[in-house]
Amino acid sequence: MKKLLCLSCLIIAATTSVRAGVVFSDDFNSTTTGNLAGQDGWLQNSTTTTAPVQVTGGVVTVGPTGQDLFKDIIGNAARLTLTDGSSLYIGMDINVTTAQTPGDYFQTWAPDSTTSTAFNGRTFVKATTGGYLLGYSLSSGTTYYGTTVLSYGTTYRVVSAYNDVAGALNDTGALYVNPTGAIGDNTAYVTAGWTATFAETEIMGQINLRQGTAANAPTLKLDNLDAGTAFGDAETFSVPEPTIAVLGGLATLGLVLFRRRN
Repeated sequence: MKKLLCLSCLIIAATTSVRAGVVFSDDFNSTTTGNLAGQDGWLQNSTTTTAPVQVTGGVVTVGPTGQDLFKDIIGNAARLTLTDGSSLYIGMDINVTTAQTPGDYFQTWAPDSTTSTAFNGRTFVKATTGGYLLGYSLSSGTTYYGTTVLSYGTTYRVVSAYNDVAGALNDTGALYVNPTGAIGDNTAYVTAGWTATFAETEIMGQINLRQGTAANAPTLKLDNLDAGTAFGDAETFSVPEPTIAVLGGLATLGLVLFRRRN
């Protein structure tokens, strides 16, 4: 009976906080202290090797300049294709140490690792009196900044929303800070529209971490990074739904324990 009870607890634990729509999930807990590049699927983007992105104790430090990284979404070669009326949500815990007045982006997404310019859903940080502001740009067009001043040294859960709207050059987006519950229960920190002159890229294949320029970019801690097709996938950190293989393995384990017990 105790073994079966333990198995039940294992199954419950394996299925807690999972979301069917999650396409990316990384809490960095399986990484070791040092360079993030080369660990858990994180790879260098472009040829810049200076100031590598660091990970310490399961928390990533993104600096103001240096190496940029990417990690493919679940399944490596898999791609998420947004359709009219669908959305992509990316959640992350950030704690900003420093920021610069011009501002720069530190996180984005792209179709695949061969892309060097089609970076979408860019989240920015810029310094302001008394703290900093977050900004959002759907691509290389206008960056929209919020007006609520955020505090250095404070951890915030930030969720970005990229909304695929039917038609051309009209996708929308938003940032949410410390959201709770359903998306309709929250007021966006800032909203954004498509302002680039080229067509939207609606295929998402990777998450990117960017270290910009020393004169513009922030320094921050980042953790619990995930992405999904529902707001709840990113509002709190979520892991992918267990695969058939995992559930099958648990079922096999249960059968073995049951037979031994009897």
